[in-house]
Amino acid sequence: MRWSFPVGKIFGIPIRVHYTFLLLLAFIWYVEASMYGPETGLYSAVFWLLIFVCVLLHELGHSRVAQSYGLTITSIVLLPIGGVSQISDIPKDPIKEVNITIAGPIVNFVIAGILLVLGKFFNSSAEFSKASLQSGNLIVDLFWANLMLGLFNIIPAYPMDGGRILRGILAMKRNYIEATKLAADVGKLFAIGFIVVGFFINWWLILIGIFIFSGATSEAETTVITSTLEKVFVRDLMVTDFKTVQLDEPITVVVEKALHTYQNDFPIVVDGKFVGILTHASVIEALHHHMHEMKVGQIARTVFPRIGPDSTAAEALRKMRLSGVTVAPVEDDGNLLGIITLEKLIEASDLLTSKSDQDEKHEPEKTL
Repeated sequence: MRWSFPVGKIFGIPIRVHYTFLLLLAFIWYVEASMYGPETGLYSAVFWLLIFVCVLLHELGHSRVAQSYGLTITSIVLLPIGGVSQISDIPKDPIKEVNITIAGPIVNFVIAGILLVLGKFFNSSAEFSKASLQSGNLIVDLFWANLMLGLFNIIPAYPMDGGRILRGILAMKRNYIEATKLAADVGKLFAIGFIVVGFFINWWLILIGIFIFSGATSEAETTVITSTLEKVFVRDLMVTDFKTVQLDEPITVVVEKALHTYQNDFPIVVDGKFVGILTHASVIEALHHHMHEMKVGQIARTVFPRIGPDSTAAEALRKMRLSGVTVAPVEDDGNLLGIITLEKLIEASDLLTSKSDQDEKHEPEKTL
């Protein structure tokens, strides 16, 4: 994910922290220190840092169960609004999805239980009966934070954990697309509720509501696209008539080629082997910074997901999105056969979805 930096690996999973997370900690420390003194500011910063450690454990709960099903976790990213586990693919088996999803909140409940025991053992006077995140007792505050995290996450507001559990349960009786759309609609209703209540209680709820609404919309659309492309193969969509460029060509020469073709991205081939792609975005950025004399090899992207012609279009889409690319090579035993673009995949999905809708409209009604 852009604007994030690596901090290590746990169970082979890269852990990344978004830069805005550091800004959040600095902001919390500054506000609390300004209002109540440096000691309170430090306590608040440490408290929120530990909360995000718990969020990381929550995401590891999801990830470890996913790994047990043979899925790949490409990374866990910590954001100011929480954590995101980037899983290679969501299993279509509803039971597996429910198990992966529910593992996160269970981790928070387990942490809360451990903190309750520790608090009673080391400090019998610790007050756990009053819900508070500002009691001044770190164990008590973390107990309530984890309890709230666990409970909040099981609210059936897709794409939150509770919404994914709801989708898994619905998918046991319905097809995957219908289950996702219904769960997304429920999530949007909760999102609207959060936004409305947030105007009267806490602006943070407004941000959460906006995040849930946009996430529900985006994930529902992604599910439709991915499901539509499951039965289409890359060999049917790849572009085979394309121009290539050389590593030592100036980008101004590439611009001239682009002006005389509809092609935006140019594969780089050396001795018949694919070595990289000069993307449209990298050319525009170079020109924007007045680096007209740069060579193709200086700005070419050389790391790409490997996609075979017999891969499904859905698999290609997942790989490209995880890698953050809009174009990828299609290879067979190291030989470049063609290129596949995100634009082509979305276009194919739109056409297939439209065809499916038309088929449903013209399907004769069943009579008794």
